[in-house]
Amino acid sequence: MSTPTEPISTVADVDGWSDPQDQFESGERKHLEYDEPVLSYHTIVAETAAKLAPQNGVVADFGCGPGQILSRLAELRPDLKLVGIDGDDECLRRAGLRCSTAEFINGNIESPTLPEGQSRFDVVLSSHSLEHLTTPVDSLRRWSQFLSDDGRLVVAVPNSLQPILLGRALVRRPKINDGHYYIWDWATFANFCTLAGFNVESVTRDYVPLAPVRVRRRIPIIGKVEKALLNVIPQFSNSHIVVLEPKFNEE
Repeated sequence: MSTPTEPISTVADVDGWSDPQDQFESGERKHLEYDEPVLSYHTIVAETAAKLAPQNGVVADFGCGPGQILSRLAELRPDLKLVGIDGDDECLRRAGLRCSTAEFINGNIESPTLPEGQSRFDVVLSSHSLEHLTTPVDSLRRWSQFLSDDGRLVVAVPNSLQPILLGRALVRRPKINDGHYYIWDWATFANFCTLAGFNVESVTRDYVPLAPVRVRRRIPIIGKVEKALLNVIPQFSNSHIVVLEPKFNEE
């Protein structure tokens, strides 16, 4: 049987598809809102880190964006040393305005290189960043190398079953055009973390926002409906938020 010398099609041939890496290299960051307020998953990640970090501990946010999580964490735990890493200058500038007590490093979170003496953290955070990376398993393992002996990763990723993504799928709008290489439902993400070499210690889900923040503030009942829907249909949460323990810590 002969082997074709040319592929019948490639991913570049798919209608509407564009390589997310092209967006980053061109400076285009789709769906990144520099002025985005502190959302539900930002608060949950910050609260989770606040519970995990020891007194006077060190917490790093890989892909800190404009600093929503670090600013909230600084309010919850002013004793902590906070470090934000991101490759976007504007994100780092705005993060510095939100959280003046944190240290910020411009770097590639997929394969980070940190200054000497800045190599061990009690908690490493990654919120809605992993899906943008070309080799997420490798990235998780690299991040775990920066953990102290009892350190933990707190990782949040979008839920592929959230209503907005299902709606986009129905109208044939590929999610990859928003800069995502990967998207997971809960079972797939749990398997992904386990196969990457981690124990999933806990999982939390945030509610799906039904209206912009400014509208929810004016109409408090909307927030109550959002949280009630999460209790009734947890599969439709906005994010999967997990605490991961590297399995090598058991050895």
